[in-house]
Amino acid sequence: MEGRDESREAFLERMGRTYDEMMARSGSGDTFDDIEEQALRIGREVERSLLEGRLAAEEKARPGAVACPKCGRPMRSMGEPLERNLETVSGVARYRRRHAVCDRCRVSFSPSGPPAEDPPPGGLRPPPAHDMRG
Repeated sequence: MEGRDESREAFLERMGRTYDEMMARSGSGDTFDDIEEQALRIGREVERSLLEGRLAAEEKARPGAVACPKCGRPMRSMGEPLERNLETVSGVARYRRRHAVCDRCRVSFSPSGPPAEDPPPGGLRPPPAHDMRG
Protein backbone atom coordinates (compact mmCIF):
# COMPACT_ATOMS: atom_id res chain seq x y z
CA MET A 1 0.00 0.00 0.00
CA GLU A 2 3.04 2.25 0.07
CA GLY A 3 2.61 3.38 -3.57
CA ARG A 4 -1.03 4.16 -2.94
CA ASP A 5 -0.08 6.42 0.00
CA GLU A 6 2.45 8.25 -2.18
CA SER A 7 -0.20 8.74 -4.86
CA ARG A 8 -2.64 10.02 -2.26
CA GLU A 9 -0.08 12.45 -0.84
CA ALA A 10 0.83 13.74 -4.32
CA PHE A 11 -2.86 14.15 -5.15
CA LEU A 12 -3.59 16.05 -1.92
CA GLU A 13 -0.56 18.27 -2.42
CA ARG A 14 -1.68 19.06 -5.98
CA MET A 15 -5.22 19.82 -4.80
CA GLY A 16 -3.82 22.14 -2.12
CA ARG A 17 -1.81 24.05 -4.73
CA THR A 18 -4.85 24.22 -7.02
CA TYR A 19 -6.98 25.60 -4.18
CA ASP A 20 -4.32 28.19 -3.31
CA GLU A 21 -4.02 29.30 -6.95
CA MET A 22 -7.80 29.64 -7.27
CA MET A 23 -8.11 31.67 -4.06
CA ALA A 24 -5.08 33.84 -4.90
CA ARG A 25 -7.10 35.26 -7.81
CA SER A 26 -9.60 36.79 -5.36
CA GLY A 27 -10.03 40.48 -6.05
CA SER A 28 -8.59 40.18 -9.57
CA GLY A 29 -11.79 41.41 -11.20
CA ASP A 30 -12.78 38.02 -12.62
CA THR A 31 -16.47 37.76 -13.45
CA PHE A 32 -18.66 35.02 -12.06
CA ASP A 33 -18.49 33.33 -15.48
CA ASP A 34 -14.65 33.41 -15.31
CA ILE A 35 -14.65 31.94 -11.79
CA GLU A 36 -17.17 29.26 -12.76
CA GLU A 37 -15.16 28.27 -15.85
CA GLN A 38 -11.99 27.99 -13.73
CA ALA A 39 -13.80 25.78 -11.22
CA LEU A 40 -15.28 23.58 -13.96
CA ARG A 41 -11.89 23.21 -15.68
CA ILE A 42 -10.25 22.26 -12.40
CA GLY A 43 -13.07 19.82 -11.68
CA ARG A 44 -12.53 18.06 -15.01
CA GLU A 45 -8.79 17.83 -14.30
CA VAL A 46 -9.51 16.34 -10.86
CA GLU A 47 -11.95 13.81 -12.36
CA ARG A 48 -9.39 12.67 -14.95
CA SER A 49 -6.67 12.46 -12.30
CA LEU A 50 -8.87 10.31 -10.07
CA LEU A 51 -9.82 8.05 -12.98
CA GLU A 52 -6.21 7.64 -14.06
CA GLY A 53 -5.11 6.94 -10.48
CA ARG A 54 -7.82 4.33 -9.97
CA LEU A 55 -7.07 2.64 -13.32
CA ALA A 56 -3.36 2.49 -12.39
CA ALA A 57 -4.25 0.98 -9.01
CA GLU A 58 -6.51 -1.59 -10.69
CA GLU A 59 -3.72 -2.63 -13.06
CA LYS A 60 -1.23 -2.90 -10.22
CA ALA A 61 -3.67 -5.09 -8.24
CA ARG A 62 -4.24 -7.55 -11.13
CA PRO A 63 -2.71 -10.99 -10.68
CA GLY A 64 0.39 -11.80 -12.69
CA ALA A 65 -1.30 -14.69 -14.52
CA VAL A 66 -4.98 -14.94 -15.27
CA ALA A 67 -7.16 -17.81 -16.38
CA CYS A 68 -8.49 -18.07 -19.92
CA PRO A 69 -12.25 -17.46 -19.88
CA LYS A 70 -12.78 -20.39 -22.29
CA CYS A 71 -10.52 -23.22 -21.06
CA GLY A 72 -9.46 -21.98 -17.62
CA ARG A 73 -5.73 -22.46 -18.19
CA PRO A 74 -3.19 -19.74 -17.45
CA MET A 75 -2.83 -17.17 -20.21
CA ARG A 76 0.54 -15.93 -21.50
CA SER A 77 1.41 -12.27 -20.99
CA MET A 78 2.14 -10.31 -24.15
CA GLY A 79 4.84 -8.17 -22.52
CA GLU A 80 4.74 -4.74 -20.99
CA PRO A 81 1.41 -3.00 -20.40
CA LEU A 82 0.19 -0.91 -23.33
CA GLU A 83 -0.77 2.73 -23.05
CA ARG A 84 -4.50 3.21 -23.55
CA ASN A 85 -6.75 6.23 -23.86
CA LEU A 86 -10.23 6.17 -22.39
CA GLU A 87 -12.69 8.82 -23.60
CA THR A 88 -14.63 10.13 -20.59
CA VAL A 89 -17.04 13.01 -19.96
CA SER A 90 -14.05 14.81 -18.38
CA GLY A 91 -11.75 14.27 -21.35
CA VAL A 92 -9.24 11.58 -22.22
CA ALA A 93 -7.94 9.50 -19.29
CA ARG A 94 -4.65 7.73 -19.99
CA TYR A 95 -3.74 4.41 -18.41
CA ARG A 96 -1.66 1.27 -18.96
CA ARG A 97 -3.12 -2.23 -19.32
CA ARG A 98 -1.54 -5.64 -19.84
CA HIS A 99 -2.55 -7.92 -22.68
CA ALA A 100 -2.61 -11.74 -22.55
CA VAL A 101 -3.19 -14.62 -24.94
CA CYS A 102 -4.33 -18.23 -24.50
CA ASP A 103 -2.21 -20.29 -26.85
CA ARG A 104 -4.67 -23.18 -26.60
CA CYS A 105 -7.86 -21.27 -27.44
CA ARG A 106 -6.26 -18.44 -29.45
CA VAL A 107 -8.08 -15.90 -27.31
CA SER A 108 -6.36 -12.60 -26.53
CA PHE A 109 -7.54 -9.67 -24.47
CA SER A 110 -6.68 -7.38 -21.58
CA PRO A 111 -7.57 -9.65 -18.67
CA SER A 112 -9.39 -8.51 -15.59
CA GLY A 113 -10.39 -11.92 -14.34
CA PRO A 114 -9.33 -14.07 -11.42
CA PRO A 115 -5.77 -15.33 -10.99
CA ALA A 116 -4.93 -18.44 -12.97
CA GLU A 117 -5.03 -21.76 -11.16
CA ASP A 118 -3.78 -25.04 -12.54
CA PRO A 119 -6.26 -26.70 -12.93
CA PRO A 120 -9.12 -24.25 -12.38
CA PRO A 121 -12.00 -25.11 -10.04
CA GLY A 122 -14.50 -27.27 -11.89
CA GLY A 123 -11.81 -28.84 -14.08
CA LEU A 124 -10.73 -28.13 -17.60
CA ARG A 125 -13.13 -27.91 -20.50
CA PRO A 126 -12.16 -28.25 -24.14
CA PRO A 127 -12.44 -25.11 -26.22
CA PRO A 128 -15.68 -24.76 -28.17
CA ALA A 129 -15.72 -26.64 -31.46
CA HIS A 130 -15.59 -24.54 -34.60
CA ASP A 131 -18.43 -25.08 -37.01
CA MET A 132 -16.83 -26.12 -40.30
CA ARG A 133 -20.07 -26.15 -42.30
CA GLY A 134 -19.78 -22.99 -44.35
